[in-house]
Amino acid sequence: MQNKAPKRRDKYANDAVAWQRNAGVFREATHLLFNHGNPLLYFPAAILGHQTLEMFLKAALIKKGFQISPIQGDVWGHDLPQLVGQLFMDGPPPPALLEVAKTFNDYFNELRYPRELNKVEGLGEIEGWQLEDVIKDFLLPSSYAANNEI
Repeated sequence: MQNKAPKRRDKYANDAVAWQRNAGVFREATHLLFNHGNPLLYFPAAILGHQTLEMFLKAALIKKGFQISPIQGDVWGHDLPQLVGQLFMDGPPPPALLEVAKTFNDYFNELRYPRELNKVEGLGEIEGWQLEDVIKDFLLPSSYAANNEI
């Protein structure tokens, strides 16, 4: 007879404050890497930038009532344009946010495993600036928890 332990539920999985705080830590690390002055650090900065966007988007979606779950209609996965689409399902997303989401999605898909690089030509500080702009302009305002504990 197999001992089946109950599935562990992470108490922070659907906590917008926790997602935003974690995103803030990744945001700081991304900023440091993009502004370090070493072009080799742009690659990990792009991966962390993707994770930063993903966490801010998930915080905003949780705030809107979504749950982090693999069930259809909930928030799941790493596809940034899809998460942006879920956040702005009542109308078109801001073009700048969607463009940065697509860019960092491409970087993430290409850089997370060693392979030939095709989509990272020109990766540099400007992507860090664009990331910071969409975080300040769109994601911070929509991801703050209702009680503004962040």
